Amino acid sequence: MTVTYSAYTKLVLQERQESLLVVSRAVSRNLQSFFTEQFQKMDILTQTPGFQDQFSEYYENGDATVMKEYIFSYMLSHHQGLASVYVLDRDGNPIFHYDQYPFIGSYDGANLNLSQYRDARKSGIGELLGISGGKYGVTLVNNVYGGQGYLGTVVSIMDMNEIYRQYVQPLSPEGDGYIMVKDENGTVIMHPVDRMLRFNYERDLKGIRSLPKYEDLRNMLDLQYSQEEGSAIYMDYTGGIVPPEQLLTSFTRMNVNGVSWYVSANMSYQEALYMETDSLRHFAVLSIAIFFLFLAGGLVIYGQQRERQKLKMETRYLRDMNRTLEELHQSQEQIRHYQKLTTIGMLAGGIVHEFNNLLTPIMGYSEFLMERLGKDNEYYGDIEEIYKAGERGKEIVKQILPFSRKEMETSVFAPVNIDAVAEDALKAIALLKPSDVEIREKLEAAGANVYGSATQIHQVLLNLFSNGCQAMEETGGTLTVETKRIIRDEIPGAYREVADTDYVEVIISDTGCGMAQETLRQIFEPFFTTKGKGTGLGLSVVKNIMVNHGGFVLADSEPGRGSRFQLYFPATELAVPGAERELEKRKRPGKGSVLLVDDDSQVVRYLRKRLTLRGYRVEAYTDAKTVMELLGRRNGCWQVMIVDDTMPQYRGIALARKARQREGMGIILITGLVGQDTLLMKEEGIIDEIMVKPIRFKELLNMIERVAAGKKGEKQ
Repeated sequence: MTVTYSAYTKLVLQERQESLLVVSRAVSRNLQSFFTEQFQKMDILTQTPGFQDQFSEYYENGDATVMKEYIFSYMLSHHQGLASVYVLDRDGNPIFHYDQYPFIGSYDGANLNLSQYRDARKSGIGELLGISGGKYGVTLVNNVYGGQGYLGTVVSIMDMNEIYRQYVQPLSPEGDGYIMVKDENGTVIMHPVDRMLRFNYERDLKGIRSLPKYEDLRNMLDLQYSQEEGSAIYMDYTGGIVPPEQLLTSFTRMNVNGVSWYVSANMSYQEALYMETDSLRHFAVLSIAIFFLFLAGGLVIYGQQRERQKLKMETRYLRDMNRTLEELHQSQEQIRHYQKLTTIGMLAGGIVHEFNNLLTPIMGYSEFLMERLGKDNEYYGDIEEIYKAGERGKEIVKQILPFSRKEMETSVFAPVNIDAVAEDALKAIALLKPSDVEIREKLEAAGANVYGSATQIHQVLLNLFSNGCQAMEETGGTLTVETKRIIRDEIPGAYREVADTDYVEVIISDTGCGMAQETLRQIFEPFFTTKGKGTGLGLSVVKNIMVNHGGFVLADSEPGRGSRFQLYFPATELAVPGAERELEKRKRPGKGSVLLVDDDSQVVRYLRKRLTLRGYRVEAYTDAKTVMELLGRRNGCWQVMIVDDTMPQYRGIALARKARQREGMGIILITGLVGQDTLLMKEEGIIDEIMVKPIRFKELLNMIERVAAGKKGEKQ
């Protein structure tokens, strides 16, 4: 009987220790993930070129304003467990520091011993220290290195009480069990009893290595410091902080950025054996009769099964909790990403609206001047260049539209003559290039066209022209541009097998500083740059545009001998639409009255002037509320209302619904973002025409005539 009971007791203790080991592993993973994430987030901040540049700015003129904005933004977005952030200069002196909300605090770093970080210049976890309110924190040290070497140090102080509450305490063992965390020196840094914080068994417990009563405690500490994980039973002594108690413990060693911490899950030995001692009492009582003996045996077996089942449930619960925490973290990241995209979409929509309002008078007045002056005027070509620039701006707006999530699917691809686009790009770069850079052009692809976007191709060429000129800023040199049509056999061998047509080849070469092969292999990667400024997106965009056009780009360069880029576009037999804009052959005088509504005064002045010159009677307003009241009183008699969709107080579609109550009045809606609601209103007949900004006056005249003619036909 003694042997059986002893074996059973041992089994119960082993299961308890395994359960505690599962808890210590879970806590270790949670803490390791949390602190690793904190180091990574701060590394991202300190390795940002803009942040490093602000150190140089501080050393030059003592201005740390922008650096403070970086830290302030970081604390706004990463506030879990973060108590304070100190920024130190090369000598370990504080530049400034922020506390957690409300992020304002006077410098008091006497307890931090900040000079140690200047001497060590090593990133990692620092020491445990006291912070305000009887709390304790630990320092995370991130040294900042830039092109000038060591720049300074960012010291983050993590609130250990808050971290214990969020990441450790929820996983504590049942009953009176608790979790204790010690640093690599054996100092307690996490414990449910505040007085135990900063307690060190080796340092604070006198005679621990010599007195016999500490033998179990010594063995447990030696085992803990020599193994990655394990279990032990020992008598715990804390020098009177808490009463001595025999504990059952399981521990796990965790590593954070090269520093070892020891996580132990503890519970009272007596509590662990509570079920066993309870069964012993049953055995003593039921030994009187065989019936009670069998009954007691059944109860013991049943209790054992329940206990094992409970332990399994606890283990499953801990695993599920870990998985839930990971899924919660991923969900939070997805939500933050979605919020960023939503903000970008709203910003893009606003940019499109304002940019279209600017392009309308630019393109409209230039078109108007061209009509007035005629092609024989000496300024006709200059004004036409302004109009063409407006056209390119319009194409750029179409590229921004997808970010607003309100765009219609419109194609900007058409037959394009490479030589014509190259000439336009060369005219632009001629105004920007250094005076000691010479441009040589050999354009021989006049009869060869490609199918694509003239704006995007212009962007590719202008980007490469600009890069070539920048490479020759210091020494000067020659930028050479060559174009020609080539047959399939002349295409580089790596692409010849997939080519099924002729290609147009564009070669752009310079005599600048050139690049090493290691740099050359990375130039098309996003955010890679060799300029020390800029976004590093230029050549990445070039490659993407070439792929979208079914072409490819090759690059070759040597240090001191310049660079050479070869672009290959598939040729097309389609003809390029007439380059000359068709101006109106005859100017038909307009008839009738027009109600014009737009919140942009420049657009209103432009349209009112041109419509008035065409013979229309124009009544214009910039306040939507005034027009809504005017339509409600049924004052005025207009044949056509031209209204902008995006205005304060009332949208254009709201005014259109009000105006539709008047018989015989046509409605033209002006918008930069054609959404589903706009198309639905046109299908329902609430609006007659949709004019997409920027406004082309000839198209607007045609719309007015169609709408007026349609309304006249309805009356008849």
